[in-house]
Amino acid sequence: MEKIVTYDDTRDVAIRVVDTFIREGLIQENEDNEFDYQDTIHDAINLLLGLRQDEIEKVFIINK
Repeated sequence: MEKIVTYDDTRDVAIRVVDTFIREGLIQENEDNEFDYQDTIHDAINLLLGLRQDEIEKVFIINK
């Protein structure tokens, strides 16, 4: 089974994580901080997967 993960997918995951943190009361809703948290999470996921905007924008993950 093969899954394609894009730069946009990882951004969407980062947004969902921050939304969950706010909903669970782990962080306060504040526009400035939300984007900082989102960017930090997005960068960490992209680093793990080797994604780089405008360079490598999708990776293939194979489940064996």
